[in-house]
Amino acid sequence: MSVITRRWPAPHAGRSARDWRQILTLVITAGAIASSLSAVYQFIVLPLSGAFTGPFEDFSAYAQAAHAVAAGTSPYASFDPSTIVMSGFDYPPFAAVVLRPLAALPAHWEQIVWLWVALAALVGGAVITARALLPVEWPRARIGVLGALTFPPATYNLWHGQMNTVIFLLLALAVSDYLGGHRTRCGAILGIAAGIKLAPIVLLFVLARRGWWRGVFAGIAAGAATLAAGLLALGWPVTRQYLTSVLPVLNRDNGWIYNQTWNGVVNRLARHSVLVVGGPSPWPHVVATALSVATLGVLLVAVRRGQRTRAERGAEFACGVIVMLVIGTVTWYPVYVHVLIALAAAASLAYERGVHGRVLAGWTGAALVGVGAVASATIAALTIQSIGAISAGPLWWLFLQACSLPALLAVGLLVAMIRVLRASPAPGAALRVAARAP
Repeated sequence: MSVITRRWPAPHAGRSARDWRQILTLVITAGAIASSLSAVYQFIVLPLSGAFTGPFEDFSAYAQAAHAVAAGTSPYASFDPSTIVMSGFDYPPFAAVVLRPLAALPAHWEQIVWLWVALAALVGGAVITARALLPVEWPRARIGVLGALTFPPATYNLWHGQMNTVIFLLLALAVSDYLGGHRTRCGAILGIAAGIKLAPIVLLFVLARRGWWRGVFAGIAAGAATLAAGLLALGWPVTRQYLTSVLPVLNRDNGWIYNQTWNGVVNRLARHSVLVVGGPSPWPHVVATALSVATLGVLLVAVRRGQRTRAERGAEFACGVIVMLVIGTVTWYPVYVHVLIALAAAASLAYERGVHGRVLAGWTGAALVGVGAVASATIAALTIQSIGAISAGPLWWLFLQACSLPALLAVGLLVAMIRVLRASPAPGAALRVAARAP
């Protein structure tokens, strides 16, 4: 693989541009150091002293599943589908097997160890993502650390004890292998990720469109292995319980404000299944399904065989990540930690295209601010009581549409990346960043 890079800024830039580069690098470095020190205090020092302030309420489902597996009972015994947000353990059986070692720890250390696993996965995944996707002349590792510890959908997982950062690490490893041409390993990683949480199976379409059939078969084999491992460890009755009692619930209409999929967007548009579980409603289901199928089709247009630059290949994978987020039936806001992959890929592609990537740069900034700052501030300000009060007022429908902002921004970023990928390369782009396709 031959790589020709341009400096940051471009070689013809003057002293003022170089000064701005130094200032920006200094700001990023200071931010990475400050956020790291804060993370050490919040997620290492305070938990050790018993003063961690995060609610960590979602971890209870994982702990229950781990202890159920250890005791030979079903991890789905406490699954409750009666509310719109559901409760209890709802991951595939293999995920419960993965969590099993936690049951060997005292209760306090269960939480601490899981928090540290989530933190390590988040920071490690962000650094791997940055190093794989961002231009080599950028301070990539520092950008990765800063993004991991300041992007609200990412840190939300640490405060609430969720598993999304583990999947994020696996996707980061997969995109690194995708760019490095490691077909079998990339597919296998995606298969393992899908065994823990089903959504990453969508990314096998990227490999198939690319012509990486060895990677696709490796992904299918790895996914089948996780299914077999769950079946052997937990038995057929537990596996059947997941397939017949849990999975169908996850596929029902869900318009809750944290659900950032086409399913959530359309059901909020129809004011259906928002606060309580609604009955079957054909048109929201049909429209959401049609949008999901169309979005998957758009992904197949974005990816192609043949030579492309490294930034273009990264954008292909990132398009797959966004499609993965929006075409499912339930994708809660903290799952948007994966948008870090899309932001890095979009920034790199916009940088490569120069002035021709300005629209994409604008969408990247909008997604960063909207998905991160705006949505996070809104969630922090809302309570169940305030949502109930809004639902009784005349602005309820408009409020519901505003809650779709993260999903709509993600789709906007997807469309912007695809437009750039489908356009002819900017003059000189191949000389600035040339990378032979693996």
